[in-house]
Parts: sequence; structure tokens; C-alpha cells
Amino acid sequence: MISVTKTFLLLLLVFLVLNGVSQEYDFDIPDEGPKRIEFNGNLDTKWGLLQTRKNSPFYGIQFYDTPDKSDYLSQYRLDYYLDGSYNYKQVGFFMKAYTQYSKEEPLSLSFYELFGSLNFSPRLSMSIGKRRFNWGKGYAFNPSGYVNAEKDPENPDLALAGKTSLYFNYNRSVSSDVLQNFAASAVILPPEAWINQRFAPAGQTGAALKLYFLLRNIDIDLMALLEEDEPSRIGIDFSTNIRENLEIHGEYSYANDEIFYVSDGDISSYNDKGSSLLFGFRYLNRSNTTLIFEYYHNNKGLSENEFADYLNFLQGSLDDGNNESVYRAKLAVPIISNSKTMMRDYLYFKLSRPEPFDIVYSSVSLFAIYNLADNSLLLSPQISYKPYTNFEFLLWPFFMVGHEDTEYGSKQF
Repeated sequence: MISVTKTFLLLLLVFLVLNGVSQEYDFDIPDEGPKRIEFNGNLDTKWGLLQTRKNSPFYGIQFYDTPDKSDYLSQYRLDYYLDGSYNYKQVGFFMKAYTQYSKEEPLSLSFYELFGSLNFSPRLSMSIGKRRFNWGKGYAFNPSGYVNAEKDPENPDLALAGKTSLYFNYNRSVSSDVLQNFAASAVILPPEAWINQRFAPAGQTGAALKLYFLLRNIDIDLMALLEEDEPSRIGIDFSTNIRENLEIHGEYSYANDEIFYVSDGDISSYNDKGSSLLFGFRYLNRSNTTLIFEYYHNNKGLSENEFADYLNFLQGSLDDGNNESVYRAKLAVPIISNSKTMMRDYLYFKLSRPEPFDIVYSSVSLFAIYNLADNSLLLSPQISYKPYTNFEFLLWPFFMVGHEDTEYGSKQF
């Protein structure tokens, strides 16, 4: 992996040098703009009422040590986000901090983003630090989002933590009837420190590359990821407007994925070379209603039989009635249930409309995630009302539909 990373860095250096030469006679001294410091933030107050499913093995494992198993649980928390930015000439600094309060204890501050940026020219820029990326064209899923935090399809717009990285981006407009714009992005991903909480092996450094092309009115990205502890990945995505109110998009990713499953009461894994893909569209009608529809195939997901074995393993651990079996099952849950979608094939559907029935400052939406393998369903309507500036009230219920042996029918809530 070290040799691969060195090759990548060498190619990147050559790329930057060639770019500098190409811009030797195309250099403009930027005007000295004013220094700008901006802060903004938001406070989310969340209260939830959860109806428990006591016959769910996930519920039994999660609340095994809880003596009072209630039919309903409540959840209250405060989520606070603070954004800050500083810009002066070609230099910028960006921060997105997050903290959560749910009970009386010391608050822990997390940085979703904390990085500095430098614009060498209108075409070439770089950043270093922790930043979020948005690779891929999908709304609810991004199989080719190699440097993204995994989206939550139940809330795709939720802010997520970025990755510590060294990032370079080159962008150039092209005078051509076919190719109108080209961009190249390179990301160096240092490994997380685990040796004495301060160091990490240099050979675990990862690298990602994205090439962007605007061909007529079609956006196309080619992507690749190289990491020592993860399978190498290659992918492509596209998006285009067929009509003014109709956009289609897709993603494709190929990798040798490691899939974890339960076999004879133990956690096992196997490698499966295969494809993950997404295809969808976004449509806006005359009444200002937006429809988003996506099909998603996840090569890393469990098959129907593997999911059934997983449920039987959890239930068997509870039936044994001893702490050791339950402890083993608790260890298995975060390994196998490491994604919001555990199986392979899904349909995503969302309808949204602002100001229904001419009720100003309001909006409504409805989304569903349908598991094609077991016919289970997550259904969620949402009502939003903004009576004042910078204030929003949300009513957001979730309904899990399916038999007890299905993905959504076996949820603990």
C-alpha cells in the first residue's frame, strides 16, 4: 500500500507542476477583499415517543439488563450545531461543531468539520483538516460516496462528520461542443491514530481520486479508492436533466466487499466481488410537488437467508438465558447491523410539497423505504411549520410495517 500511495502522490505532484506551468501566463493578482468572519448555528430540541416491540430479538438484546420493560419509551435531547468561517484573500478557515445534551453530565464537543483552505488560483485549490465530502449523485444512498460518511436514508439531509484529509481540486472550463468542464479531485486519507492514541502505521494511509466531466448537459464522475484495511473500489456516477422538471441520476461501484454473517452461532465473513448500484429520478410537477424515486442494490447487504440466520442467532441467545450468550449477541449487533439498510435491494420514494392548501410557512412530505426481499416497509410522513424567523416545528412519525421475521417488522421500536 505504501508503494501505491507513493505513486499516487508522485502523480499528484506532477499534476500540480504541470498545472502551474499551464497557468504561467494566466495569473491574475486578486483584489484584496475584506476579512470576513461569520458564525451561525442552530439548536434542535427533540422529544420522541417510542412504542416498543418486546417480541423483537433486537429489543431483547438491547434491553436485556433493564428490569422495567415498558410498552412506551420517551427520548429527549438537545442537538447544538455551531458553524464558523473566516475568509481573507485566498485563505479560508471553516468549522462545524456539534454537541448533544440528553442528561445531566459533562458535554462532549465534536468537530464535524475543522479545516483550512487555500486557493492558489481560480482553478486550483487545496484544504487540510477534517472536512465533509459529497461524492455521488443519489439522494438517499451513495454507493460510490467513498469518502463520505454513510448517509442515513431516514434523514439524508442530516449533518454528518467529515474525514481528516489532505484535499486538492483542479477545475477548468473547456471550449468544446462536447466537453464543457473538467475537474480532478485528489484526497489523501491519513489513518486514525491507535498506537498510544497518537500514532498510526504510515502504510495505512489511503487515497481517493475523482475525475469530473461535463459532457454537454450530463455530469459524470469517475472515482477510485485505495486503502490497506478496506477493499479497493472503483465507481462512476452521472446526472442529467431530460426535461426542465425531470432529472435522472445513477451510481455504480465495484469492490471486493467483506460481508459479515452468522454461521453455527458464530460471526463469520466472506469476500464477495460484486457491484453496488443506484438509479433514480427527481420530478417537479406544476403544483410544485417534488417526487424522488430511487432503486438501490447493496452488494454488502445480507441475503434473505443470512438475515433469517441472524435473527435466529439473536433469539437463540435470549432463549439460552445466560449472560455469556447475550454478551456475544451484543457484540455481533454492531458488526452485522452496521448500516441503516442491512439487506440488498431497496426502493426509496419521497413526495414533498411546500405550503399545502395555501397554508403559508408550512410544508409536508412523505417518504418510504421498501425492502424488495422481504416486503417490509418503513413509512414516514412529516409536517413542518415555520411561524417565525429561524424557528421550525416538525411532526415526524415513523411506522415500521412487516412480519416479525422481516427487517422492518423485527425492529425494536
